[in-house]
Amino acid sequence: MDFGTLKDLVFDWQKKRGVGAVEIYFFHEKGLKIGKKDRSLETFKPYEEKALALRLLHHGALGFAYTAALEPESILAAAEKALEMALIMPKENISFPEPEDYPGLTPVKRPLLPPEEALNSLEIMEEKALATDPRVKRIQEVALHDQEGTLYLANSNGLDVSWPYRATSLIALVIAQEGEEAQMGWEWKAALKPEDLSPEEIAETAAKRASCRLGAKTIPSQKTQVLLPPHIAVDFLELLSAALCGDNVLKGKSMLAGKINQKVFSPLVNIFDDGLLVGALGTRPFDDEGVAQRETSLVLEGVLQGFLFDRYWGQKAGQGSTGNARRANFKNPPSVGLTNFYLAPGKSTPKELLSPPKVFEVIEVLGMHTADPVSGDFSLGVGGILHQNGNTTPVAQMALSGNIFSLFQNIEALGEDLTFYGNLGSPSILTGELDLAGCG
Repeated sequence: MDFGTLKDLVFDWQKKRGVGAVEIYFFHEKGLKIGKKDRSLETFKPYEEKALALRLLHHGALGFAYTAALEPESILAAAEKALEMALIMPKENISFPEPEDYPGLTPVKRPLLPPEEALNSLEIMEEKALATDPRVKRIQEVALHDQEGTLYLANSNGLDVSWPYRATSLIALVIAQEGEEAQMGWEWKAALKPEDLSPEEIAETAAKRASCRLGAKTIPSQKTQVLLPPHIAVDFLELLSAALCGDNVLKGKSMLAGKINQKVFSPLVNIFDDGLLVGALGTRPFDDEGVAQRETSLVLEGVLQGFLFDRYWGQKAGQGSTGNARRANFKNPPSVGLTNFYLAPGKSTPKELLSPPKVFEVIEVLGMHTADPVSGDFSLGVGGILHQNGNTTPVAQMALSGNIFSLFQNIEALGEDLTFYGNLGSPSILTGELDLAGCG
């Protein structure tokens, strides 16, 4: 069933049932997932997916349902289920978006990779990782995911939009060994087109992260400045992002509530959510409920500028949406989310970031999911490299503790190396002193 026929079916049902407003979210995606473990083919999965999600407003109450079965009877059953939900939900003073002028963006259109090219990318990563350092003995996993699809969105206010999308991602996990010791290193990247990814660079980075940690040991507890490279910094930035989402502000779950126009972070900190960033994965004309995406300045020179909202929470805040409605998948209604969320780069070179007398460079973090996004407190398992007086010491089995808000208040330098991992981007971050706990 095409989207036009599907719309007619749902809107006819709406009229017959006397439902106030309806929203239809539909996607059609094709792709390939291919992976190797220990140099043997483990996964080869071409796929095609279609699914539908419905939201409706009935007497001011919101209902939601979804289905991956697209026969007329299944779609109408989902509509009835959404109506049943609305009948037991409280009345909300909300509405669906009206059509608007959308930014003129050009989608990336490129066919999916042929399977032989996808497999070749994996083989290139395997060979490059092994060639980078003779101590790399095992290719634990290499994988590729290539996808293309179209997102359709319509509602009974006359909104009717669509957007073709595509993305490719690569990941490499390798093991370096020396004697009885083994260390793992990884890297992954995603881009709109496969030619924007370098299998060689991804594999080399994974190999270097594994081999540089060989000989790692636990060191005495101490306070030290910490260097967070981009692949680690984005995890800390994601933790911070929860406090910049308007739903958390209104729920009393953000330490930044009530601080707009106040200095909350280091003057080096500039944070943006840019739904129009050229070449980025989260870029498209509209969000997941049809509001035009835009660039939102959240923090400028350490001063809080505002928060991110979808339509629901924006209306509750009395200020409207910032174009930040996102769906985790078709089984979830839209909620406040990120488009292309990033910390703007600074001007420091890698050498300058390591210029203090003692810096602990984090290579691996364990337990980020245990950090508290409300208080900002974290205590994480870490491994990395201690740079001290021109010497380097591989370090393992340490605990790094602190607070995400204090960390961003005490940033001392930012690298010029802004790097995106998915829709999150960060440069290297040099912090003030943090507590690094080890063997005493």
